[in-house]
Amino acid sequence: MWYHIFQQLEFSNYVHAIILYYRKRRKNYIRKRLIGKAFAIAMSGAMVLTATPVTANIFHVAHIVKAADEQSDEYVYCYAGLTWNEYWASEGVYAAGNDSSSDTLDSHSELDNGGYDAVTRATTNHGLHRGSFQCITTIYTTDGSAYQISNWEQVKDSDGKVTATYLHLKDVEGRVTFNKGTLTFADNSTKKMDHYSVSGIKYVPVKVKASDYNDFKAKYSVVENNGTLIGGYAEGVLSSYEASANVTADTNGLKEAVKGSDGSFSFKARTTGTDSGIKDQTLQKAVKITPTVKAASGSYGEFLRVDLNGDDYGALGDKMQAVKWTYYGNDSTRTKALASYGTKFAADNWMHKSMGIQLGLTDSIRCQLPENTDGTGYWSLTVYALGYEDYTLNFEATKDNIVSKKALASNEEKASLQKLVTEAESLKKDSYVDSSNKQTAFANLQTELDETKDLLNKKDLSSAEVSEQITHLTEAINAVKALKTKDAATTTVAPSTTKPAATTTATNTTTVKAPAKTTVKLSKAKKTSIKVSWKKVSGVAAYQIQYSTSKNFKNAKTVKVSAKSTSKVLKKLKKNKKYYVRVRSYKVTKVNNKSKNVYSAWSAKKALKTKKK
Repeated sequence: MWYHIFQQLEFSNYVHAIILYYRKRRKNYIRKRLIGKAFAIAMSGAMVLTATPVTANIFHVAHIVKAADEQSDEYVYCYAGLTWNEYWASEGVYAAGNDSSSDTLDSHSELDNGGYDAVTRATTNHGLHRGSFQCITTIYTTDGSAYQISNWEQVKDSDGKVTATYLHLKDVEGRVTFNKGTLTFADNSTKKMDHYSVSGIKYVPVKVKASDYNDFKAKYSVVENNGTLIGGYAEGVLSSYEASANVTADTNGLKEAVKGSDGSFSFKARTTGTDSGIKDQTLQKAVKITPTVKAASGSYGEFLRVDLNGDDYGALGDKMQAVKWTYYGNDSTRTKALASYGTKFAADNWMHKSMGIQLGLTDSIRCQLPENTDGTGYWSLTVYALGYEDYTLNFEATKDNIVSKKALASNEEKASLQKLVTEAESLKKDSYVDSSNKQTAFANLQTELDETKDLLNKKDLSSAEVSEQITHLTEAINAVKALKTKDAATTTVAPSTTKPAATTTATNTTTVKAPAKTTVKLSKAKKTSIKVSWKKVSGVAAYQIQYSTSKNFKNAKTVKVSAKSTSKVLKKLKKNKKYYVRVRSYKVTKVNNKSKNVYSAWSAKKALKTKKK
């Protein structure tokens, strides 16, 4: 009898110990639910107690406390803005935890050779809007002020055309306009941008212990569930967005925030989940993506580059947060990684309104190839994007894909770029019919024209930079040329003096407007074939595809394609050769029972190299 009384007294002490433990852990904030769980666990333990000395049950008490603790942890789920270093620190990438900068200029004459530090840009021509899609972007003005971008607002007319664009800055009331580096505030005061920085990802799904949440909110920019996620910029195939946060334990890319003894927070590796993290939206999947491992260029300062195009690239680009690369060397099975690399937006990753998502690796503190390797071999890259499944691409890089050294632009290359500048400056805004497309086209033309002039003033202008800018400026010029002129060019056929037969329905005098110019995309290069795709032009009789190994289309071949088609696979090509391709369409009119073709202008030429093997 005495033993049983003693046993009951000792059990009471166990329960008392548990209560004291939670009082200490929770700073005198005892949750009824937690205590209830503790009692339940203790009771189940009491039912199996035997005639063992009390001291032998010390470890059993410890297990009770630990079990109750594990079951009692409660988390708050939210989005938080993390720096590049905080994001990559636990992801197993090269130089994780290194946020040091470098004062060495890369091949693009930018300071992108550091670790996981902020990316700084001084350009006012473009880039700021794309830099704030999914990133923490801060504008620094010449008077020493700093303004973090909240989002861009685009005002549209009844036809959905953008008529005005405004900035919204954190802790600043009202709309702000941005024009070539000048910020104009709601009170009409102005400030001049000195530079801007892209320091990390603004919407990372995070879970943090409830007891640490107030401290976490004091240190990080947080969007709680049902709060607003806003970003993006409507430009070409890219879009802006606004959605409600809904982070759960199964949100894809979720990281756990862990509070250290010094009050700082670190973040565990991201987890793979099936929830989007966005209210009323399932996890999206990018499926219509056309990847291209680019020929060695280095036009953005990279030594290896992969571009993503296709129907889905715009939607994926809108939400892109970061990209991880993994290198396997000569291991075609991709079972043993030699190294993994984290990247930063605007330094390694970029996106274009019509040319795709552009992903690269930069020779830098954050990216050094393993000893006795040169970057050739087997790779995988994974795109992390808000509300999306991880998109992974496996590919092989050859010597043709690895940039060896910076080649300076020749006088001939500079002259070609200067010729485009002259052409762009000859295009007069007053010559075209007013429209929202006209405003956009001339604004883009001016942006590319300004950047081209800046490049031509560089002392060490590279061949890759010239090549890339020729592509961009040509696209801008063609967009203007596609506009309707006030005196639209027509093809006029003089009337015939011969009377047509009574049975004919053809007219003697016909005026036919030339078809609009189309745009072209090349993809799926194989050893002896390339796929050509183009934008459909309404009301045409057929298309002509012209291709050649000469950029001047010397000895070119021409293929006729039905008006119903928007793609064609060019076959019987030579392997390991760069082919230049352009497309035009034509209409047919009849004069005196004779057919006459009225052709559009050729599209801008595109180039793609067939595979070596």
